[in-house]
Amino acid sequence: MVKKTFCPRCGSKKIKYEQIYEGSGTWKCHHCGYEGSVVLEDGNIEKNIIEAKKMEKLSKKLSWRR
Repeated sequence: MVKKTFCPRCGSKKIKYEQIYEGSGTWKCHHCGYEGSVVLEDGNIEKNIIEAKKMEKLSKKLSWRR
């Protein structure tokens, strides 16, 4: 089984491990610019993050119209 990694900020699959030097590196998301040592390996969490972002955008739109 292949593990998939997801960005913890935006849920994107466009995240890569960039090795700085042997034994050390960071994850970088090419979608939102996240840089850090933490990534997600669960597709369900990815879906929840994306859904939460959509709800946040919708909430902002609705509050703007009032």
